Amino acid sequence: MKKIVPFSITCAILLAPMVAEAATIAGTSIIPSTTLIPVAPFSLNQINDGITSDAPPFNGFASNSPSGTITLDLVGDYNLTSFILWNDINVLAEGISQFRLDFFDSSNNLIPVSFTNTFLAPIGQVAPATYNFSQAVPNVSRVDLVVLSSNIGVFNRIEIREVEFTGSPASIPEPNNVLGVILLGAGCLLLNRKNGRGSM
Repeated sequence: MKKIVPFSITCAILLAPMVAEAATIAGTSIIPSTTLIPVAPFSLNQINDGITSDAPPFNGFASNSPSGTITLDLVGDYNLTSFILWNDINVLAEGISQFRLDFFDSSNNLIPVSFTNTFLAPIGQVAPATYNFSQAVPNVSRVDLVVLSSNIGVFNRIEIREVEFTGSPASIPEPNNVLGVILLGAGCLLLNRKNGRGSM
């Protein structure tokens, strides 16, 4: 029994790097760009600066256009599981309304998804809205946030306070490394059994 415990710990240490951990993809992990003209002082870099407050001085991205595309380049490739949106600056039942998420890999190929990728943004809501995907979208390098319409209030324009994603790094251990771990684990198991018989 005493030999089984160290063996189990060894296997756990060997296999731990192969398990991808869920993470929040935000801030400097996202590089936004767009052809939309911002409304001063609400520049595009405020869409991922970590400030989600709905209090003065107000923060977020605004454009007088009610529709358009915001490109969100991810620093790395990820298996995405959800999108998080803080809608509307100075929440007054405005901000974006209907939007679509298009996913691309590092070769700029569109990644097909089995779920509906058109969503409805919250209206008059300070708290974020989380859109959980029914299945992870693999190997995503870029997401196009395509705003299809905006809510009509004092303004009929794009207003977004902050965006984030959740997911895990898409990197997969090299096949040779995986094979090496398997062989090493099998060797440990055989050695453990041999030592176990010898101590009986």
